[in-house]
Amino acid sequence: MTSYTNYEVEDFLHDDFFIDWVLKSQPAHQVFWKQWLVENPDRKKVVDQARAIILSIRVNPLKEELTNAELSAMVTNIRQQTLEQDEPNVFRPRFYQTGWFRVAATIVLVTSAGFLFFKKYNHQALPASQVAQADSFLQVVNHTPNSKLVQMSDGSLAVLKPGSGLRYLRSFHDKREVFLDGEAFFEVHKNPQMPFQVHSHDMVVRVLGTSFTVKSTQNNQSFKVVVNTGRVLVYNQKTTTKAGKHQNEIILTPNQQVTYTEKELSFKKETLAVPLKLSKEIAKKDFTFDNAPLSAIIDRINKDYDVNVEYDKTKLGNIGLTMSIYDRPLDEKVKLICKAINATCQFTDGRIIINSQNLNPIPTN
Repeated sequence: MTSYTNYEVEDFLHDDFFIDWVLKSQPAHQVFWKQWLVENPDRKKVVDQARAIILSIRVNPLKEELTNAELSAMVTNIRQQTLEQDEPNVFRPRFYQTGWFRVAATIVLVTSAGFLFFKKYNHQALPASQVAQADSFLQVVNHTPNSKLVQMSDGSLAVLKPGSGLRYLRSFHDKREVFLDGEAFFEVHKNPQMPFQVHSHDMVVRVLGTSFTVKSTQNNQSFKVVVNTGRVLVYNQKTTTKAGKHQNEIILTPNQQVTYTEKELSFKKETLAVPLKLSKEIAKKDFTFDNAPLSAIIDRINKDYDVNVEYDKTKLGNIGLTMSIYDRPLDEKVKLICKAINATCQFTDGRIIINSQNLNPIPTN
């Protein structure tokens, strides 16, 4: 995590984590910045100035993304104006004689960055009704070096990898659609009446209930889907006909993967030589426990799902459990463990937290 101790107003205006705190005010951001301001009281004035600027910006998304040439020209123009400010013996209005001119110039760059971010996570076309109800979408961008857990309204989970972004409907009423930029592992709750769709650039993954990984690289150069359990349909929406038929669609079953490269414009389907760690044949062995200490069970969950379950290891780690949870999704695994040890759990702000209430586990048969 950046220390921020040497940041000036302009630096804060370029920092995604700081901007998220100002605009989204999520609990994790609040905890960090509250503590940081306590430890760095001399930086409060700078932080307040940066916050005020961000909150004062009101922009509409560009219809077209700025080209590299346009951005370059904008940056050159701003730099030239800033350099002119430093020239001696030149009369300028008072506004130009303050540091706020540099801040105003920075706003232009930050606003441009905001346009690009909007394009990056929203360039996948949405129906007009959804565009009109953009506030019904939630968006998570993982700026941390660790994977982040996202739980959706139907109970489906996504483990969002570092540097990736996910946009999804706040509530799944008549459709279950998410939009991914980067990489995530999905564990989808079954609902045959409402298929789950992952959109990633031009690619679509359609499932009923399964676990799989989707990965797209920057600039949409390559795309990959790997299936742990269940069955998925993968297709390129650019090749979808007006009648709704998908050309060159691929069906994947457990331990299969498909890759698509923009250069070759084709799918490559493969069956993996070694079963995946969360496939049923492997999971049945890894998640069947006979008087195993809770710490070992949690370690297995953390390793296989790439998450970090928080709990009091000193108090709970040595509790022995006998259980088979290989056929349950992640959230149900954790809930069953909590039921066995008379504990509760929370899935909040990308975290899984087990809160101990009673040290006496319920006997398991």
